[in-house]
Amino acid sequence: MFIALSALALILLAGLRYDTGIDYMYSYVPSLEETRVGYTPHYDALFNFIIWIFAQFESNQWFFFAMAVYTVAMMYYAICKQSRFIALPVTLYIVSFHYLRSFCFVAQYVSIVTFLVGTVFLLQGRYIKAFALVALSCFLHLSGIVVIPFCLLFFLPNRAMAVVSMILPCCAYMGQSVVRVFAERFSMNTRFDYYITGQYDTAYSDTRLTMINLAVFLIFVAIYLLGTNGVRQDNKANWYLLAQSFALAFCFLQAVLPVGYRFVWYFMIVQCLSIPYMLRFFLRGTAYYLAVTLVIMCFAAWMVVYQVHGSSEVLPYTFVFDTSTVYW
Repeated sequence: MFIALSALALILLAGLRYDTGIDYMYSYVPSLEETRVGYTPHYDALFNFIIWIFAQFESNQWFFFAMAVYTVAMMYYAICKQSRFIALPVTLYIVSFHYLRSFCFVAQYVSIVTFLVGTVFLLQGRYIKAFALVALSCFLHLSGIVVIPFCLLFFLPNRAMAVVSMILPCCAYMGQSVVRVFAERFSMNTRFDYYITGQYDTAYSDTRLTMINLAVFLIFVAIYLLGTNGVRQDNKANWYLLAQSFALAFCFLQAVLPVGYRFVWYFMIVQCLSIPYMLRFFLRGTAYYLAVTLVIMCFAAWMVVYQVHGSSEVLPYTFVFDTSTVYW
């Protein structure tokens, strides 16, 4: 009952909104209207096909409702399959901006939750379904291609995976110039060429994402090095450490990748599952719940005080302490 009601609340809030989120009126509504008169939106082919399907309906609301159902349902599926209790992961999903971001970045979050369920199948050893969903994630949004090397590293032995996790952020930080050259060549003659040559190149780098992911990475590394309760032999724990390593690596690459903060989200969303799981290896009982509550409070405080500027301008709410805003 808790699962059904909490999911329904999130679906209705996201799916029945109107004119909420900058991308609502500046991207998706125009794309639906353009499709109705014969034009093709700027999204990837599969998502353009989805837009075409919902453009057959008179109301745009069907599109937003369907995308909300899919996004929340896939997120809940991943949580229920990977967590014994869902209250903490669902709370992290809400307070870590992922739920709010999905209001605006509809196409990308459809891709992200598809990838997340793919990782669930990967951990279960259902490899055909896993890589089918990873491929679907890439077709839904081309940025999903960054998850392919991450998924391939799953087949490394635990110790090798941990070594990669430790050195990857350093390699990303030191290899920024090489990554920039590769990004320019890869984006040439694609829809991302618009980003790398325009105002959206690296102007929206989010240093707070770097601080958050660095803190979580250091906590995970400390838990791993302590080696309590068999964490080093736990396949899922090593996998979560690798996901956090990728999140931090892409935080460092924001300085050279166009709208690079978007790549961080693919791996940062795993924190909804990994933070409660990893802390279990180090803490028990009251201490565990106090630690998770502290993490949730830190995320919630970040969400409240976060200034609406830069990349946050696309978030679906107005900063309540902005005295220059006129509310109607």
